[in-house]
Amino acid sequence: MEVNFSNIFYDFYSNVRAMLPNIIGGIIVLLFFIILGKLFYKYVGGQIQLKWKQSIISNFIAEASKWAFYLVGIIIALNLFGFGGIASNLMAGAGISAIIFGFAFKDIGENFLAGIILALKRPFEIGDIIEVDGYKGNVKHIDLRLTHLRNVEGKDIYIPNSSIIKNTLINYTKDGYLRVNFMIGIAPECEINLTRNLILDYLKQNRQILKTPPPNVIVQELGEFTTDLQILFWVDILTNKKLPDSYLGHNIRSKAIADIKEILDKNNISMPSQVIEHKMYQDNKIEIRKNE
Repeated sequence: MEVNFSNIFYDFYSNVRAMLPNIIGGIIVLLFFIILGKLFYKYVGGQIQLKWKQSIISNFIAEASKWAFYLVGIIIALNLFGFGGIASNLMAGAGISAIIFGFAFKDIGENFLAGIILALKRPFEIGDIIEVDGYKGNVKHIDLRLTHLRNVEGKDIYIPNSSIIKNTLINYTKDGYLRVNFMIGIAPECEINLTRNLILDYLKQNRQILKTPPPNVIVQELGEFTTDLQILFWVDILTNKKLPDSYLGHNIRSKAIADIKEILDKNNISMPSQVIEHKMYQDNKIEIRKNE
């Protein structure tokens, strides 16, 4: 059987020529939807993110809308190419593909679902100070897979969203109030009420310390050589959005300790000193000699 290659190439050329308008139309439609998706993501999605202060849900809507434009463009382009059956099979096989990819990329899918949960619950926003699994910092960016923190040392920390869902989350800036406490000891012979009044007067006059809830000084322990007092007061860390470690450790807390120590010294309230008593249970005499 003799094969006529000229007829084969002619038929192929005729088919391509007949399909050329559809191919060009499909490419134009695909490019149109890709450009439309990018424009939507850049302008409309950008406005949504600004309005919702860069929250997780705003990022999700912007990303999902962009890829929805891409998917619609691909399906229309396949139909114009004459591959409508492929487009139908693509949509039909999406469920099976999702299961396969779900097993293959379990961790990514877990973080993605956790990101959606965070978007709905919204336990924190950009700029909040949070602590998760021992990691503490300002929230700099949130997406559907990772949360970006920056700690007091300037280190950038990227926490998977699934870890945030599974572990205890502490949000220091939900209402802005944070209680500060520390302990001081005074000698047993010092007057407790006088000491308490001196400390409370200082706490009430300090502008960085909140008046409500009111500060307090509690007698914590009575020991052999010390009376321990616990100082409690509240601050508002939303005033400067700094990390509690730097805001309290190097500013309010440390200054309060130094000022209270100075006030107690001026009022002759001494710090405790340990008294050691030495007992001798054997009847031994200690001879003391004096060199003349």
